[in-house]
Amino acid sequence: MHAHVLERKSEKKVQSVDLHRVLHSCPSRPAISYTTACEKYVRTKTIQLDLRSLNIQGDVHRIDCIDGTHFVAVTLNDEIINVDDAYCDRFDNEWREVQTDRDKVLFYILSQIVYPNFDAPRPEKYESLYTLVDESDIILLRWQGGKAIGFYTVKPIGTEIFSTKDRYIMPVVDSVYIRSEYRNRGFGTGILSDVIARFPNEDIGFSKPISSGMLRILKTFLTNRKEYRLRFWEIADCDVNGSQQLIWCNLKRAVL
Repeated sequence: MHAHVLERKSEKKVQSVDLHRVLHSCPSRPAISYTTACEKYVRTKTIQLDLRSLNIQGDVHRIDCIDGTHFVAVTLNDEIINVDDAYCDRFDNEWREVQTDRDKVLFYILSQIVYPNFDAPRPEKYESLYTLVDESDIILLRWQGGKAIGFYTVKPIGTEIFSTKDRYIMPVVDSVYIRSEYRNRGFGTGILSDVIARFPNEDIGFSKPISSGMLRILKTFLTNRKEYRLRFWEIADCDVNGSQQLIWCNLKRAVL
């Protein structure tokens, strides 16, 4: 499901003091590098985001710098939500289901701004852009030192597929992302550990195609955890029942 975007045509001057937290970064640092091409005043375009699929009750805007075509900020009820900030109520290092409007906006920033612009997907590795989630999807953010560093989303059992009207017969991990500076630290394996803890008595599906990076993680996990080899499936949303394939079997065939 795509987000509906309502564009409010406004070219306005914004005092740097109002956006001081996001305008001071050095342009040489691209990871949510909020623009610094502007000095005391910037010409901006403000877009009002309709994020109803995230059930956000507040007023969300995206601000972009017209002159430098840089992303500036996302605001929730006029408060800047910065994905690089450490939030004092999230210092437990854990996967946490998204509940608050602020955390939903952080998920939007990670999935629709950081991932496509700073960790661009590589088609040759079966990576792709993500649309926004459906209303029934479960969103998990990974918190590390108070910062949201990644996410994964799950389609619950019974979720209807719009194009075919079929329904998922198991929970399906639909999207996965860890910011590049936090990779190779075990967070990918942590996703698998977290999802099986949340659905302890269920088979687990993974949306097709599975990226090369996730396949490597799955291979290591299933090599060490034999009890899950008959529980992890690759599933295509165009044919839920006919497309089901055991991931372990696919991995073994790939070796051959």
